[in-house]
Amino acid sequence: MPIEPSFSIAAQYDPALFSFAWDRKVVIVSPTTLLATLRTISSVWKNERQTKNAQDIAEKAGNLYDKFVGFIDDMQKIDRSLKTAQNSYNDAFGKLSLGRGNLISRTEKIKALGAKADKSIPANLIEENRDEE
Repeated sequence: MPIEPSFSIAAQYDPALFSFAWDRKVVIVSPTTLLATLRTISSVWKNERQTKNAQDIAEKAGNLYDKFVGFIDDMQKIDRSLKTAQNSYNDAFGKLSLGRGNLISRTEKIKALGAKADKSIPANLIEENRDEE
C-alpha cells in the first residue's frame, strides 16, 4: 500500500484483510513496514538455506561414515588375506628348506650323487639348510 492513511483506513474497515491476504500468500505492507518486512523475509530465507546446508552436511557425513566403515572392512579383509598368504609362504618355505627331508637337502644329495645340473641352489639357502641338519 503506497499511501499510509489509505492502508490504515482499509485495515480498520476490514480487520480480516491481513488474514485474507496471508491465506493467499500475500503480505500487505506500507512504506513504514516495507523495509522491516523485507529484512524479515531475508532472514527467513537465510535460515532456510542454513538449515538445508546443515541437512546436506549431515547426509554427506553419514555417507562418509558408511564409506569409512566399508574401507575398514576392506582393510581387515586385506589383513586376513596377508596373514593367510604369509602362513602359506611359511609352510611352503618350510617344505623347501626346513626340517629333515626338506627339498633343498634332498636335491643337494641328488646333485652330490652325480646328477648333471647347469644351475645351483643359492648358497645362502644351502648354508641355512646345513644349520638345520
